[in-house]
This record gives sequence, structure tokens and C-alpha cells, in this order.
Amino acid sequence: MGCVLATESPMNLRDVSEDPRFDFHDEQSSKIRAVLSVPIKSHRGEVVGVVVMINKRNGCDGSASVFTSMDEKVLSNHMDVLGMVLDNVQLYESSRQEAKRSQALIEMAKVLSEQHRSFEVLLSKMAATIMPFTHAQYCTIFIPSEQTSDVEDEVSFSRVIHLECEELGSTCQVYRRLQRDIRDIDPSYALRTLVAMETLNMSESSGESVRSMICCPVRNEQSEDVIAVCQLMNKISKDSDEMEAFNRYDERLLEDLAVYCGLALQYAQAVQITEERRASIEVTQEVLAYHITAAEQEIQALQEATIPSAESLSILDFHFSDSSLAEDLTSQATVRMFLDLNLVQDFNIDYKSLCQWVLTVRRGYRNSVPYHNWNHALSTAQSMFAMLMAADQLKTIFSRLEILALMIATLNHDLDHRGVSNSYIERSQQPLAQLYGHSSLENHHYNLCLFILNNTGSQILSGLSTEDHRAVLHMIKRAILATDLAVYMEYVKAQNAKIANLVAMEFFAQGDKEREEFKIKPIDIMNRENSTRLPYMQVEYIDDICYPLYKAVSRLFDSCSPLLNGCKKNRENWLQLAEKGEENSKNSRTLNLETHKDNKKDTEREE
Repeated sequence: MGCVLATESPMNLRDVSEDPRFDFHDEQSSKIRAVLSVPIKSHRGEVVGVVVMINKRNGCDGSASVFTSMDEKVLSNHMDVLGMVLDNVQLYESSRQEAKRSQALIEMAKVLSEQHRSFEVLLSKMAATIMPFTHAQYCTIFIPSEQTSDVEDEVSFSRVIHLECEELGSTCQVYRRLQRDIRDIDPSYALRTLVAMETLNMSESSGESVRSMICCPVRNEQSEDVIAVCQLMNKISKDSDEMEAFNRYDERLLEDLAVYCGLALQYAQAVQITEERRASIEVTQEVLAYHITAAEQEIQALQEATIPSAESLSILDFHFSDSSLAEDLTSQATVRMFLDLNLVQDFNIDYKSLCQWVLTVRRGYRNSVPYHNWNHALSTAQSMFAMLMAADQLKTIFSRLEILALMIATLNHDLDHRGVSNSYIERSQQPLAQLYGHSSLENHHYNLCLFILNNTGSQILSGLSTEDHRAVLHMIKRAILATDLAVYMEYVKAQNAKIANLVAMEFFAQGDKEREEFKIKPIDIMNRENSTRLPYMQVEYIDDICYPLYKAVSRLFDSCSPLLNGCKKNRENWLQLAEKGEENSKNSRTLNLETHKDNKKDTEREE
């Protein structure tokens, strides 16, 4: 048979004793005289078996004879038919197995997609799913401890999920997790698989019983590390109660189970990491809420204070300067804005909550930042308040909800500003850039604003309906994100020399960091070497940003014309400083100011 299999050709031995390849090694072999062997081939010409005919007999007397060429031809023709039959049988069996495998995969995927109390329960259900398809008596999943060594000992596995098949009648099968000590489960084969990182399939015969086992490693699809071992034990024959060995089909099913177990374990690890991070965030928020919330005495003092009028605080004046107010008065001025805009009354805002919210927002700004601090937030809110109070048309154009959103946004639009721009945060790869990707600062400002609004005792929006609450948060977010440098080109409104110097101090500090850390030359406005050109840069900024904006607002609302007049006067002052500095230093660099030199003529020409 070996020769026929190797040559894929028929062999007709008329007298085996004369063939040196034939070995008479026992009494049975000595009875063999003539042999005819023919390969069995599939329709593709592949050898799928070998048939052997021994000792041809004559018809009547039974005497020995030899196989003829006709015998060989007849047998070959029969074997061609048999080859097709075997081929079809194998094809059918293969299709049946693939159908069962597909069904097993679908059921395991269904189990994986469901919600479970724990990943142990998930793995148990997946193991129970595959057992009927492999006819295994036991299915065990071994999960290594985090510090698994190469030494094959029992401490290598931290958890073991073990299921046993019980036969109840002819059709009913129950799969249960065994609640036993993991030391009762033999881990030796799983440890061998863990170390070898390859599938292990073996069977042992002892007398009439057969013990079969197959182990497969479970891998992390990214790192290729073995994170578990799946084991099937004792395959029960489907035709009898006898044990048999696991075949290649069983291996494939177990490997499929290993893939799903890997996904389940990775999902469980991801959930665990997510839960730990969620808990960490909650702790961080709790600490932040404690430290950012004003002391009860401070809240009570603001709540019981007699809030000065808007006139006495000068917050109706477009020439308002935050430096003229004491720190306590800045909080009172903020409360006054909400009172005079009737926001407290219209939206049923709890007064104590308003006081705590204002003080908490104030504490959310960093005092170490020269410009983008609480005073800047107050000035921005005051500008909005002054415009709303001066122009009755604005109160009709904006809805009450929009006015509430604008006042909240102006006070919160630079919360926890770090004194650097988004570009610096991205270059230095700070966590803010990794967290948000774009508009890092503005997203951070909004999220901190949302955190304070949700903080116990500072929930000034609790009186709103669900729909209004959602709408006002959307407005606040849009307003704060609109302050991004990339969106509006610049975010500084130069109003007087003091503020400009603070802005320059902050910008130059960033420029120093960029020169030192990134070895790049900062842009002009952040380059300390251009500090003597500060007046020039302020004139350019007013011409490009401030003047067109204030001109448009003043055209719409006559009552806001002081903004445009202040902008013109501010520009004249900076221009005088620029020309004076140029004359004193005899600097050769000049600035082309003719385009905007006469704002009055420019306005008349456009009109």
C-alpha cells in the first residue's frame, strides 16, 4: 500500500514471495500469494485511499490463481466511482462542519454582544456554547495572574472557569460552572500551552478508556501576548458513550472560541480601566469642587451684603475700569448685573446659589496669569452688560434665554486660562491638547463652566425646564468656543495702556517659552525683542480688529457709539506713543499708517 500511495499507480504482484519488497514477518503473511492494489483517486486526481485485493481464487475448486489485467482494469474502474463517492462524502462532511462552525460563531457572537454581570459569566456562557459542537465533557478557561512566570506551577493562574456537561436523558444537556477550589483543576496542560504559546492536542489510552484533551492559547490581538488558555477535555462519541480523540475540526472550533475569549477579556479589561478612570475623575472632581467652591463665610457675606447700584459701581459706563473696584466689589458688581437684567427674577435663580456661583467662577481664574484672569472676565461681562442696558434694541433682538447665556459665557469664557495660546499647548503636547484636539483652551473653559454650573450649591440653572436648560448650555458653548484664536484671529481687546502691557507681558512670556523649548522665533506680537514696537502693534491690532467691529456695532446702535469713540481715542494715543518712540530712538523701521491715519475721512468715504 505504501508503494501504491507513493507512486499513485496500480501494483499487481502475481507471486509476492519473489518480490524483495514483501516481508514475511509472521504466519499470516506467509499465506499471502497474489496481491492487487489500486489507488483511489478523487475527481481532481488526488489519492484519497488505497484498495488491496489478496489471493484470487478460482470459481469452483477454490484453488489459487493470479490477478489478471482485466481484474486490474475492473477494480480501477470501480475505484474511480468510489473516489467520487468518497470525494462527495468528504465535501458533504466539510460543508456540514462549516455550517455547524458558522452556527457556533453566530451564537458566541450573540453571547458576546449581550450584557453580563461579570466577564466570568460571559466566558462561562461562551464555553457552554461551544461544548455541544465539540462533544466535550469539560471546558476550562485558565486566566493567568498578572505576574505569570515561566515555571509551571499552580500559582500561574489567578482564575479558572470550569464547566461540566451533564447528560439528562437523550436530548437535554445542562452546563454548569463548578464552584470548586482552582487547585482541584489540573493546570499542567494549560501551563504547557501558556509557555509554548501553541495549540496542544493529545489523547491517552488506558485499558478500554480514552482520555482526550485539547488546549489553545488565547492571545491579545494587539500585543500577541497569551492572556488565557482554553481547554477541552474528554470528547464523547456522538454514536456511543465512549471517549475519542479531538480532531482538526474541534481544534478550529476551540481556536474560534479563543478569539472570542480574547475579545471578551480585552473588553473586560477596557471596562475595568474605564471604571477606574471614571472613579478617578469623580475623585478629582470632588477635590476640585471642594477647593474651587468659596468658603461658606464668604458666600454668606456676599448674600447678606447690600449690593451697590449700577451707577455707583460705574458698570453702565463704557469707560469702566475693573482696576477701580476692590475685590469684594467685583463680585457685588457681577450680582448687580444679573439683578438689573432681571435674570434672577425671570429664571427663578436662587439668590444664595447665584452668590456661590459668582464666587466659584472668580476662584476658577488663576491669579498668576497677568491678563486672562478674573478682572478680564469681569470687564468682558461688563461690556456686554453696558451694551444691553444702553441699547434697548438689543434686549428685543436677543431672547431672555440668549441674554442669560451671554452673561454666563462672558464671565466663564476664559476659566482656568494658563496664560498661553492653543498653539503653545499643542506644541508642548500638554494633556489639554490630547484631550480636545482643537480649540483646547476654549473647550476646557466650557467644560469647567459646565462643572461649576453642576456643582452643588452653584446650580443657577436649576429653575429652567429641560428644554431651556439644554438650549442655554448650547448657546453658552457656542459663545465660548467662538473666542478661539483660530476663529476670531485674536482674543485681546486693547482698551488702555495698562491692559495692553498686561497682554504684552503674557504674550512675551509665551514667546520666551517658545524660543527656549521649541527653538523657534516667536511671532511678532509674542517676541520680546519687539517690545519697543508695542505701540505699533497696538495700532495695527486696532486697525485690523477693533475698529471695524466697533464701527459696525455703533452703526447698528447709536447708544454704543462710545465704544467707537473710545477706540479712536485709544488709537490716537497709541499712534502718538509710536511716533514719539520712533523719534526718540531714531529707529529706521517705519509703519505705514496712511491707510488709517484719518478715521473720520475713512468713515465718510465708506458712507
